[in-house]
Amino acid sequence: MVGIEEVRHLAYLARISIKDEELRLYAEQMDEILAYFNMLDELNVSDDVEPYRMCRAYNEMRDDVPVAFSDNVLSNAKNTKGRFIKAPKMSS
Repeated sequence: MVGIEEVRHLAYLARISIKDEELRLYAEQMDEILAYFNMLDELNVSDDVEPYRMCRAYNEMRDDVPVAFSDNVLSNAKNTKGRFIKAPKMSS
């Protein structure tokens, strides 16, 4: 069971102000939330069932294919030096 002092401490950590009249209400609500978590802990999820996903191609990566570098890419850059693009200094 969540006590009033625990709710007061959580409010302090979250930097929110809770009136003393509300402490008991929040303690009861937190008890209900924790009861739901306890129900979830009792579920048997050890079956080897693949979780349902809306998109089957989730995080599917394509193969890396090398592409030849084209010199005309450098023609769009303002400052170049040989086959490199010059950029302003980023550190002091």
